Amino acid sequence: MDERVSEQLEKILALADSAHDGEALVAVRKARQVLSRDGLSFGDLARAASAHTYVKSPGVFSFLTGGREVVESQNCHLRQQVEDLQAQLQTQDFQLDFWRRRVAELEQSFQHAQSEAERWKKLASETADRLWDIARTVSGETFHSETAVAEDEEAVAVGEKK
Repeated sequence: MDERVSEQLEKILALADSAHDGEALVAVRKARQVLSRDGLSFGDLARAASAHTYVKSPGVFSFLTGGREVVESQNCHLRQQVEDLQAQLQTQDFQLDFWRRRVAELEQSFQHAQSEAERWKKLASETADRLWDIARTVSGETFHSETAVAEDEEAVAVGEKK
């Protein structure tokens, strides 16, 4: 709660002490609105008042701000949180570096695997082409051989008839 709101709340609550019931009621309702805007309630106000000594300073409720000891305690707590967050950040930075290196290694392995796959694909294609050529050559020789044998047999058969 900032100082301006504290001053406003102090003035409103001063009206709640009025001897006129209507004025006091309106002041309490207005104080509730001011507190709820900051997410507070009269219960929060009462707990703050009972937890801390009320020391009036110009326009400020010191029990709302917590006094010096509370502020120092909060400051210490916040410093610890900052240190914890810095340690977490450092850990996460180490983890991020690790995973970046791991990604680079995996990308390199992937590229190597791709080049190997392309090499094997090319080798398989060349082998299939060679086998095809060999098969055509062998088929052609067999065809020619069978034709020659048939011609020879025909010639022999014709020769026997003569």
